[in-house]
Amino acid sequence: MAAHLLGYISSEGAPPAGPILRGEPLWQRTSGAAGLEAAFNQQLTGTDGTLCVMMSEAGAVAYEQVFVAPEGGRDVVTTLNLDTQRVAESALDKSGKRGAIVLVDAFTGDIRAMASNPRFDPNAFARGISSSDFAALTQNIDGPLFDRAVQGSYPPGSVFKPLVVMAGMRAATVDAFREFECGPTLMIDGREFDNWSKDDSGWFNARAAIIRSCNTYFYQSAMVTRDMPILFMAHEFGLGQAPVLPLQASAGSLPKRAPSNHDLANLSIGQGVTEASPLQMAMVMATIANGACRPRPRLVIQTQSQSGQVGDVTSPAREALIPVGDSDLEIVRHAMFGVVNHAKGTGKAARLKNVAVHGKTGTAQWVLRGEKANVVWFCGYVATHPPLAFTVTIEGNAGQDGLSGGGTAAPIIAKVLRDIQERPAVHGVSYEKVAVIEEIDPLTAPLMPAYMLGAPPPPPPERAGFFSRLFR
Repeated sequence: MAAHLLGYISSEGAPPAGPILRGEPLWQRTSGAAGLEAAFNQQLTGTDGTLCVMMSEAGAVAYEQVFVAPEGGRDVVTTLNLDTQRVAESALDKSGKRGAIVLVDAFTGDIRAMASNPRFDPNAFARGISSSDFAALTQNIDGPLFDRAVQGSYPPGSVFKPLVVMAGMRAATVDAFREFECGPTLMIDGREFDNWSKDDSGWFNARAAIIRSCNTYFYQSAMVTRDMPILFMAHEFGLGQAPVLPLQASAGSLPKRAPSNHDLANLSIGQGVTEASPLQMAMVMATIANGACRPRPRLVIQTQSQSGQVGDVTSPAREALIPVGDSDLEIVRHAMFGVVNHAKGTGKAARLKNVAVHGKTGTAQWVLRGEKANVVWFCGYVATHPPLAFTVTIEGNAGQDGLSGGGTAAPIIAKVLRDIQERPAVHGVSYEKVAVIEEIDPLTAPLMPAYMLGAPPPPPPERAGFFSRLFR
């Protein structure tokens, strides 16, 4: 369990052999080679003791005495919840797919579970892994030693879209109620950009566009907002920068500009050169869930001696304050609620009856071993106390059809969320049991908005009217 996080050890030099020499170790020395084993190798190792042994001429031990007593290493205390980690790994393993799951406390940034599949058995290294077994691991095309949750870097696809909505609202370029046509294609500078659906869905506002994940809405929205507000918002939510962890973590990729309208269209749907790790997207969702700041992910709480003396304490910290107003944030949250709980939502597979799940599905194209393939996402948070933000990322194979965020990734995390709903105390959360409503409004605007026909746009709604329309 948690093999990629805990890591493994490796041997140092040849094992002791032949006559025992002065100052020679009595057993094979090892050191941490990956994961927390490597990051905290010094603390975990402790210090050697010294044993004096006197031998008779016949080769028997005549006398021995401990000159210097050894000191045991320190324990490393993590933020992982054993049951949450177990359920997450089981759900990912039973899917039979390559991918990762991350669950974090949205307030503190504590990593409750982080799993990567396929995995490996670190006990094989502790026993002294053979060269053939190690070669089998390193040469496995599925990369069982690769920690996809932290080191993976994938195009985020449609899970990037909430950032585009918040960027438009913050820049006052596209408000929540401005509507664009959600058609099957959009021509941009001589190139046709597709929606994920071939249907003409009508006129969508921001909430409807997130619920249905309409690409053509976001192309048009980005053409109005432009690249800098979107890239600023993505940076403030932690993309393009490596998370601060005691593990090697991917920074993903965030461009400095979108130099053409084609690049801008790709940026608006999380494609092109934009990439993120599953952990980064979990922190994006944690920021949306807590509504105040981007917390720093925390994996290790402290180290402590065998007698319980505490040291190397890591306290919860925040990386940045959220650059989004409360009303704008509530629009995105309501839309993400609809992704899971609206009759037309793309993430209905993760819906729970007694605790609200907010989510966003995503499907993106990337290159796997030189061939085009899909990577699918489902990100969001569950409204427990504290809220748990989550990300599921699944890698597809070249030429593999049928994978989707709603159909592939959402059912995997649904198994974890159902266990949290059934056994909240075990997972370190609580919630008030209520019946979660299913939204059934039609989403689409009945007519083309007047301001799209040349009339001036309507004035912003009053606060009371805003909330009545938002929660209609």
